Amino acid sequence: MTQDFLFAYGYAAPWLIGGIIGVILITWGLVRLEQAHRKRIHRFIDMRLSSRLVVGGHARFRKPIFWFTLLGFICLMLALAQPRWGVERIHQTKRSHDLLFVLDVSASMLAEVPEPNRLERAKQKIDSIVARNPGDRYGLIAFSGEAELMCPLTLDQSYFRTILNAVDTDSISLEGTNISVALQRAMDVYIDQLNLTGDSVSQSQAVILVSDGEQLDGNGIDTAKALSDMARVHVIGVGEPHGTEITFQSRFGNRTNVEQQAQTHLSKLDEDTLSRIAVKGGGGYIRSTSSSRDVDEMNKLIQEMFTRDTQGDLTESLVNRYQWPLALAIGLFLAEGFWLVLLPYLRKEPEPESIDLPESKESSNA
Repeated sequence: MTQDFLFAYGYAAPWLIGGIIGVILITWGLVRLEQAHRKRIHRFIDMRLSSRLVVGGHARFRKPIFWFTLLGFICLMLALAQPRWGVERIHQTKRSHDLLFVLDVSASMLAEVPEPNRLERAKQKIDSIVARNPGDRYGLIAFSGEAELMCPLTLDQSYFRTILNAVDTDSISLEGTNISVALQRAMDVYIDQLNLTGDSVSQSQAVILVSDGEQLDGNGIDTAKALSDMARVHVIGVGEPHGTEITFQSRFGNRTNVEQQAQTHLSKLDEDTLSRIAVKGGGGYIRSTSSSRDVDEMNKLIQEMFTRDTQGDLTESLVNRYQWPLALAIGLFLAEGFWLVLLPYLRKEPEPESIDLPESKESSNA
């Protein structure tokens, strides 16, 4: 059940008790000031004459000052409490980045160093980066011999993680490792977004390539340089430079063919290629580690980028109506000032008194 009226701090007991104590203290203070005012006057003027000689001296004329002041402070406290009522439907706007992950799913990513294998380690690092930046938009491209957009840029982290967990070495049918075609697919995504929105937000866009760097086709370095006009290219290298021996079934052509041949291959982390891709792409290169140091470094690179306004889900919230009690408080304080101006004209006029004349000697003699 939704509430139709609420204060900014709810109905918390400390806030409510503090408000009551505040009203009591203000009331006590005003009463004490009025008593002190009367004492100062009565030191010099008889109480019966004060209402006639002193401006606004009559208690009846001074009571409105007390009420204007007290009610003004109460309204001011209500304004500070920020009362809310009435439903407002708004789109959430967040300051975010656009991060497009380009994940290598070629056969070399099945190497079991680091454990459990390179691909699973890459997924773990991507998931950690997403957890560090909940307000950003994420997309996913999987590639081996060709590249495919698996998840478009989205704010829905649950959807992104579902797609990420489902990606494996069978997600792309054509074997090989073509970093160039993967980066070109990332460039196409950002070009399509530019054509859709018409806004150039390249400073808030990034491509994060996660790979072991074994490039069998294309030239990823040249493509990264062209992509740098659209987005920064950061790289996470997964694997060991000294290499890991892997055995896999080599399929002739694409993965729908049944003819296979077992092969053994020493797969190495090609840091030289990955570093040059990062430099040409205007980003940074980080080698994956067993600790969270690599995620920390990547997060720093992301935070150095500019942010963009991203429109999120439609939400409902109560409207802050603090202006109403604040306006009423200002009106009450102004009324107090006007009343003080009127007090000279409200002075109680002295009542006419009868004058007793002395009796003449003749009348007294009579």
